[in-house]
Amino acid sequence: MRPDDGARPREPVRANFIAAYTLAQIAAFVSFQPLLQVLLPLKVETLDPGGKAIVLAQVAFYGAIAASIANLLAGAISDRTTSRFGRRRPWMVVGALGASLAYLAIMHAKTPAALIGGVILFQLAFNLCFSALMAVMPDRVPDTQKGMVAAFLSLGNPIGTAVGAVVVGGLLVTESYRYAAISAALLLGLAPFVIRLRDPPLPKSAVPPFNLRAFVSGLWVSPRKHPDFAFAWLGRFLVLVAFSLVQSYMLYFLKDEVDYPHLFPGRRAEEGLAILATISTVFNVACAMLGGVLSDRLRRRKLFAFGAALTVALSLIVFSMSPDWPVLVAAFVVYGCGVGCFSAVDIALVTQVLPSQRDAGKDLGVINLANTLPQALAPALAVWSLGPTHGDFRMFFLVASALALAGGLAILPIRGVR
Repeated sequence: MRPDDGARPREPVRANFIAAYTLAQIAAFVSFQPLLQVLLPLKVETLDPGGKAIVLAQVAFYGAIAASIANLLAGAISDRTTSRFGRRRPWMVVGALGASLAYLAIMHAKTPAALIGGVILFQLAFNLCFSALMAVMPDRVPDTQKGMVAAFLSLGNPIGTAVGAVVVGGLLVTESYRYAAISAALLLGLAPFVIRLRDPPLPKSAVPPFNLRAFVSGLWVSPRKHPDFAFAWLGRFLVLVAFSLVQSYMLYFLKDEVDYPHLFPGRRAEEGLAILATISTVFNVACAMLGGVLSDRLRRRKLFAFGAALTVALSLIVFSMSPDWPVLVAAFVVYGCGVGCFSAVDIALVTQVLPSQRDAGKDLGVINLANTLPQALAPALAVWSLGPTHGDFRMFFLVASALALAGGLAILPIRGVR
């Protein structure tokens, strides 16, 4: 299939492609999940212990705005790239190298403003890489394999979370080693896919002369003309706001509400998070694979996506009760199952409702706003839901539960996919 013919891919992808693509996806998540989940909260706490919740909200907000801009532009730019190395490959390389440099800025930040600058640089670079990486899915994977491939790609989230909690939060205690580890994971994990990717160059004749007005207007996807795309975007956005709330504040929940260090003397809250992440990862992966494969065989995406969102919502209600440790572990397992299934099936679903195969990178950039905007909204929502004392985790988790349920309901009106 030529990159300029606008046709959907029909040739099945092979196991070696899926393996390399999965490794690249895992590497991408390992490069940012530990940053958001462990390293940034710890960095913020060293800079401003008393105002950590507000400072973390500011860092996440500005970073998410940068990520949103990068997603929109990167996808559209890679669609128009005529490099002899292909449309997607150059931006994966540039973005990964830029993200590695951004880690240095974050690690050496001495003020909240400097930290925000480092995070903005990271989000711009990382999403330049990630947008190109995700655009390979509609470029190469036929509809009949999307659920299965999406299931493998969804392994990036739980494995990234587990690595972040276990390796970065638990095993490595030196800040420089932590950043070096995630930088190496990104570069080494991405390399096999970048080297082996079949990414044919886009002929220059297929790209119209650049027009800024047309380029900017092309970033808009009309909900009226493409309602399925709009519902898929809204569903993902709402569910991912819930995910972002849990991801960003789980460490503080274990420290301040569960009081993990007092519950288990001599242990750090990061170690408690590592235990939760490790246990839930097994179930997350199993449910991702099961949901992705079954949604292919049954040719039904919406049922699995809604069921997964409902599962997440119910588990978060249990979180809101501030349960004993064994109950919290069980609830986190259920939460992981929901996250795994939703992540796998939703990737397949959104790639089937893209308005244009020719502009897949740009359209996925719009979809990826549903990944990045929650990172901007979630911290502000967290500060509000946690109350004046920043400690009302009951309301915090009930808000997250309601968002997950609303996201599942938003997917049901989609007509083009069963």
